[in-house]
Amino acid sequence: MSSPSDKSSEAKCPVDHSSREVWLKQAQQQKQEQKCPVDHNSREVWMQNAQRTQPLEQKCPVDHKTQDVWLQQARGVGEAVECSSDELPTIPKYNTDVELPENREVSSIPRTGAQANWVYPSEKQFYEAMLRKKWDPDAIDMRTVVPLHNSVNERVWNCIKSWEKDQGGDACGGVQLTSFKGDSKKLTPRAWFRSTILGLSKPFDRHDWTVNRCGKNVDYVIDFYNEDDESMGPQIFLDVRPKLNSLEGVRLRVLKSLGF
Repeated sequence: MSSPSDKSSEAKCPVDHSSREVWLKQAQQQKQEQKCPVDHNSREVWMQNAQRTQPLEQKCPVDHKTQDVWLQQARGVGEAVECSSDELPTIPKYNTDVELPENREVSSIPRTGAQANWVYPSEKQFYEAMLRKKWDPDAIDMRTVVPLHNSVNERVWNCIKSWEKDQGGDACGGVQLTSFKGDSKKLTPRAWFRSTILGLSKPFDRHDWTVNRCGKNVDYVIDFYNEDDESMGPQIFLDVRPKLNSLEGVRLRVLKSLGF
């Protein structure tokens, strides 16, 4: 997604760009295969692999109906809603003359308090954000890294919508994304138990999203795992669930565990 505001010029997104190695590794694999970052023929395989890294109740396939949404070009950068800004949208300022697309794609994720969805960063925004973080990005990688980044965001949102199904959000038009933050260095209790007690791999990233359900905030936590699959190459798996920091989060987790 796009930058919080042009005050900081940071292209912060629900998927933390500090996980550069994971993104580039999978992007290179997909570029070599010349495939879309979301393999639309691999739902069954993805579901089977996901069972190894996320509990049964957290599984959810990529909703291919959202493909057209996140592949559509934004009507205009000046009209687009900034990804994490509560201020009026502004035209991004670029600091390089690298030739990369500046068009942005509209996500399927509604933004709280706005009659619009969040908007993903352009390839050029993504590239310049990596430069500001003192990385050495290859401009050509942006054509695969950015779609991959966007598709993972869509997968996260679809998982959250699965949790929110029949919880009352439809009464006001559906849940909306209020805010998000990433902290790749802070393990969730589940990730700590998996890695420390069970000896399984640690997630490469952790994010916290807050959604609005008819005026009520519900917090979610997401662990991102990567795994090399012999047949499919590098894969990203998600463990999405409500945080246990509120009675609502506890209620949702208990209901899921009971099969409701």
